[in-house]
Amino acid sequence: MRSFLFALILCIFVAGAAAAQSGSKEGELEALESQISKVENVVQDKARDDEALVKLRSDLETLSGSLIDFGVSLRPRLKEINARLEELGSPPNAGNPPEPELLANERKSLLQEKAQYNAFIGSAESLSIRVSEAINVISSLRRELFASTLFQRTDVSGALSGNTWGDFQRQAGVAWREVSSRLQFMFTFRKMPLLLAAGLSLLFGIGTYLGVRGAFGFMVEPRGKEIDWPYIAKLSMAFWSTIIPSLAVVASLAVAFGLFAYFGVFTNDTLNLTEALLISIASIFFIQRLAYALLSPRAPKRRLILVSDGTARILMALVVCLAVIHVVDYFFGRLFVTFSAPLNLSVLKSLFSSVAISAVLIMIALVKPFRGPETLAPRGWPRLVRLALILVALFIVGAVVTGYVGLARFTAAQVVVTGAILATMYIGVQSGQVLAAESVFPESFAGHQLKSLFSVSDTALDQLGLLLSFVIYAIVIVVGLPLILLQWGFNELDIQTWLYRILTDIRIGTISISLLGVLFGIFLFVVGFLVTRRFQRWLDGSVMARSRVDPGVRNSIRTIVGYAGVFLAAMIGISAAGFDLSSIALVAGALSLGIGFGLQNIVNNFVSGLILLAERPFKVGDWIVAGNTAGFVRKISVRATEIETFQHQTVILPNSELINNAVGNWTHRDHRGRVEIAVGAAYGVKPRKVYDLLLELAAKDPDVMKNPPPTVIFNGFGDSSLDFELRVHVPEILDSLAIATRLRFEIVDVFEKNGIAIPFPQRDVNLRMPDIEALADSIDAVKKRNRPRRKKTP
Repeated sequence: MRSFLFALILCIFVAGAAAAQSGSKEGELEALESQISKVENVVQDKARDDEALVKLRSDLETLSGSLIDFGVSLRPRLKEINARLEELGSPPNAGNPPEPELLANERKSLLQEKAQYNAFIGSAESLSIRVSEAINVISSLRRELFASTLFQRTDVSGALSGNTWGDFQRQAGVAWREVSSRLQFMFTFRKMPLLLAAGLSLLFGIGTYLGVRGAFGFMVEPRGKEIDWPYIAKLSMAFWSTIIPSLAVVASLAVAFGLFAYFGVFTNDTLNLTEALLISIASIFFIQRLAYALLSPRAPKRRLILVSDGTARILMALVVCLAVIHVVDYFFGRLFVTFSAPLNLSVLKSLFSSVAISAVLIMIALVKPFRGPETLAPRGWPRLVRLALILVALFIVGAVVTGYVGLARFTAAQVVVTGAILATMYIGVQSGQVLAAESVFPESFAGHQLKSLFSVSDTALDQLGLLLSFVIYAIVIVVGLPLILLQWGFNELDIQTWLYRILTDIRIGTISISLLGVLFGIFLFVVGFLVTRRFQRWLDGSVMARSRVDPGVRNSIRTIVGYAGVFLAAMIGISAAGFDLSSIALVAGALSLGIGFGLQNIVNNFVSGLILLAERPFKVGDWIVAGNTAGFVRKISVRATEIETFQHQTVILPNSELINNAVGNWTHRDHRGRVEIAVGAAYGVKPRKVYDLLLELAAKDPDVMKNPPPTVIFNGFGDSSLDFELRVHVPEILDSLAIATRLRFEIVDVFEKNGIAIPFPQRDVNLRMPDIEALADSIDAVKKRNRPRRKKTP
């Protein structure tokens, strides 16, 4: 009865908890649906605002992720419900005894909860479809907005009428009065904050510029500017002499702008104009540095585009002119927006800047920068380059004439800005390609510095150059592509969303891969690997060495710790990368099947290596004999063991052979050993005297152990000598050959002093005379047959 009441109370408690959880899930789903409805209602109202549309799309993608999380949160409870329903089984059929009412009620409750959760999942999927449709609508609206802005025709005649000049004069007067009044207000009421902001901006701005230049100045202006630079040095100098000073200028201007904004000196309008002015200064400086890096009018030996000195100066002036035209147009555009200038002024501004950029492009196309190989006559650009420049210029002019001023201005801006970004990316890519070439980085300035400071080998420097080339490629892509996308009408939130998807959610079928997780997992594995190696060195050098642990034991422990640490680091890295270890278990099962077919030897050697490290039948430094191989153990790994023979030959033996076959270990327990020296004495010598002399000789040797004592064995009577064997024990078996050699010398000396001869083998030969006579007769017969015949005289 008590158990029944307890089960009833437990069922009621579980049902109540499930109902509460179901209610919370329903409220969460309703909240998500409400947020989606709000975004859908706002989309059409913001159809002409690109930034607002981008923000709404970001909100929808966040809601889409929340719906996915909502569906994932339902899975554990559904799994529990299904498992419990499987335990309860199906209801009894008709005619069978009825089941207890408690079980029937529990099954009914679980089925209702399962149906409700399935309804939640269906609603979440419907909301996900709504979110996807809303995102598609926003994308369509943004495309239409971009196309309408870019391909909208404008009445150019209105911008060229006489009223435009009057509008310009009035707008200039308004701007002057606004700016002067605000400046007067700042000097009157904000004088101290203005002076403080200006002083700190000057101080920190110059400090930031000098700091960046000082830290990386050797990459911008290295020594030896008059030498013949290799191509890698030219590329590297061009890239860094563009990037480093530009970053210094941008950092100093950003510091200045941040200080003015922090002290609240400017109003919003003045702050916008200041921001536009600083961006204009930074843009002109960047393009000027890029042109100087490519053309180097004052340093011909660093020039990447091989043109004459005069042509280099002309081209640089034209490129800087393009930048100035574009930046002035940008600044006046911000100015007109700030002071709400008439539309005809904006159209006229875009018209003039587009035509001016077209004219400069045609002048660049008409320049003849190269010289002939023989006559040194001026030669123009390659036909494809010249044709492309002229076509782009004519396209801009044609767009202006036909009234598509926005399209013309957009194209002109991309020629300047995108061209500068692509030129910088090209220098970076070329630097990476040259740096990845074999033996280039070791011969570079940086390679020589690393070699002299850290004694790095050429092979390591070559690998470092390859790694640096990949780093340069990554920097070029990560920085260059977003800048180009921003110029072509994409928003920062678009780029952030794409980057987030690339890093966190790459889908291949039903598999989702997170690059960020993979990179984090690799990072954790590298950290774990380095920590393991550091712990190995500490354990071996600081703990076991001080404890006087045997070198073989130290090697075994160090190896086991290394494998365990690498395995643990791999598991942590795999888990951090987002891979399910249960899936890895499936892969391991498939791998075990492959092992059963073709990898038995590898696994056999691996397991044998673990057995050798655990049982330690021999250790590093032992003298072993395995089959026909004898030598010292130098390394025990999980697959094979390295043995160095006495001829200094390294033999790699698979561990399975050392486990399955007999192995002799001369130094297994200790280094003691026995030396046997066989010696013979001539017949006629008293054996007892030889016995005593050998024992006395062995007892005097300092390297012969006294316990066990030396022994002499009288082996027997040989054909030529009385055979003895001297057996002595030595404390170090590795010295046995030297001790045996010394004992043999002493035996020879002692035998000579005592008149004992060491005989050599002797044989008795018996000759029978009849055999000799028969042999002589046969020899005479042969001689007679071979004797030459005499010729008869006529």
